[in-house]
Amino acid sequence: MEHVRPVFVGLKLSPPGLVRQVTLLVLRETAAKFHAIWFWLVATTISLMAYLYGAGFQNTFETETVVVAADPLAGLNAAVITFLGLVLGLRLAAGLSWEREHGTLEVLLVGPVSWTAIIVSKYLVELVAFVGLMGLYCLYLLLAQPLGGGVISPGELLSFAGSISLVLPIMGLGLLVSASAGSVRSAVVVYLSVVSLLAVYEALLGLLRTMGSDEMSLFALYLRAALEGVAPVIHALSPVAGVGLLIQGVFTQVAPGSVHMLASAILAVALLAAARLMVRMKGASA
Repeated sequence: MEHVRPVFVGLKLSPPGLVRQVTLLVLRETAAKFHAIWFWLVATTISLMAYLYGAGFQNTFETETVVVAADPLAGLNAAVITFLGLVLGLRLAAGLSWEREHGTLEVLLVGPVSWTAIIVSKYLVELVAFVGLMGLYCLYLLLAQPLGGGVISPGELLSFAGSISLVLPIMGLGLLVSASAGSVRSAVVVYLSVVSLLAVYEALLGLLRTMGSDEMSLFALYLRAALEGVAPVIHALSPVAGVGLLIQGVFTQVAPGSVHMLASAILAVALLAAARLMVRMKGASA
């Protein structure tokens, strides 16, 4: 009897490596993002914000004596970056929890795709969307010139590019919440609750710091001391701390330094690592 050689001899059944897995997932989901209506709605929203801000600033400049000693776009840039960070963080909060609810995580894992590839690709897709939206925002400013000629230049637009790193931890927080949540609703509620609590802490601490000791009650003094005591730990671990620095820079006209930007990037990576650990513990099903 003639020996028949199996056709599968030499066939490699090993899955593609991590880089290729991430690349394939990012390319697939990024194409869907740029075709989605929400992307263009957000792009329209930030352009409308720029138009309203520029028109209001220009009207004030024409009707009143105003001395512009700082970048008039600083407040607008901070608002747009913060808005995009919160929106994309919210989308990440619903990402893995949506996959878990609809049973598509099992499909990816059987694919097979590793947990690391899933976590990294989810984050990178929203980061690409962030860059795309910021690119459209910058293009609008350059073409529309809402504050008049000579105010906006490509060099000035590039000066705030590093500020984007300050909101990366918020997006990482969304992914961490999504990795631990069993449903989209619970993930959204937890994400908004955590962001709101941390924002209240930053606002309250900032308000108390501006008050003199003679203006404060005994309770306010104790509260400020307590908040200042935990501030180093909170600011090191809080995904909202970078936004606080961004907003603070608008009022003090002091841009966050490279140390703060690096710390925010490291915190974002740590949150991704925590999300990977959490999703492995949680599993694909709720």
